[in-house]
Amino acid sequence: MKNKMEVVGNIYVPGVYGMRVKDTEEFLYVGSGSEINDCLSRHCFYLKRGLYEDTNKSILQEKYDLGILVFEVIKESEYTELFKDMSVKQKEALQIALGVLEKFYIDMYKETICNQQMFVKKHSSNKNAGTTMKRRKANLGKNNPNSKYSESMISEILWLKMNGYTSKQIEELYSEYAIKDTYIYHIGVSKWIHLEPVKPSFIA
Repeated sequence: MKNKMEVVGNIYVPGVYGMRVKDTEEFLYVGSGSEINDCLSRHCFYLKRGLYEDTNKSILQEKYDLGILVFEVIKESEYTELFKDMSVKQKEALQIALGVLEKFYIDMYKETICNQQMFVKKHSSNKNAGTTMKRRKANLGKNNPNSKYSESMISEILWLKMNGYTSKQIEELYSEYAIKDTYIYHIGVSKWIHLEPVKPSFIA
């Protein structure tokens, strides 16, 4: 399917992005990510299939269908050139910094954006994550015996992706399930596309 959305700016960077109507300056949605191109791919997948129609993002679907929606990089990270050589810890710190920057723009455009959450929390794993993982592992077979991964776990992964976590970071968070970053990349893009995102309990 052809993409109807105009793209403005360099998407192959970490930073903050927004979606607006052509020839306007007010954004309808604001987000951030360490790989903005992944964010664009995810939104395009949903928009091309009309999957935002009955959600809080219905305004984006309406403008996309009219061919007047613009995806724009609002602010590139100052650490773009260093990103590929960063350690996991450094990338986690960058995620948190991007969250702060995203919140700034959410506040700036709060009168026009359709973001469901007006606050941003991007954290690394904490001491409660391991306990949550062990509990889920014990219940996995009972909850969904026909799937290698439970729907609850996939819903959490989808939430993490939509909140700026990279596939590699998510792979590390769920390492004991041996779920690969290549598989995680396709969640919400070509796999598990009808699940609703659910915030993991180990995220503060």
